[in-house]
Amino acid sequence: MSNPQIRALLWGLGIAFYLRFGLEPTGWAFYEASHALSVDWLYWGYSIFRGGAHVLSLWELQTLACVLVGAVVGFVIQWRSGRRA
Repeated sequence: MSNPQIRALLWGLGIAFYLRFGLEPTGWAFYEASHALSVDWLYWGYSIFRGGAHVLSLWELQTLACVLVGAVVGFVIQWRSGRRA
């Protein structure tokens, strides 16, 4: 595997894992930051990430969707790096 292929694979896996496991913790980070810093607009970040995690968790094909989005991101990165060479 060449360096661009490894980079595309890592980006795809990172996006897939983030969508599956990282949306809710990101929402809670925005929640804590909004209260700790007393910045009201950070609460919108909490609402967006927490709502997205909730909607995604209700879907039966959640894991498959996360893997497909990660694969698309990996393919796009691979395609773009192939065009530059």
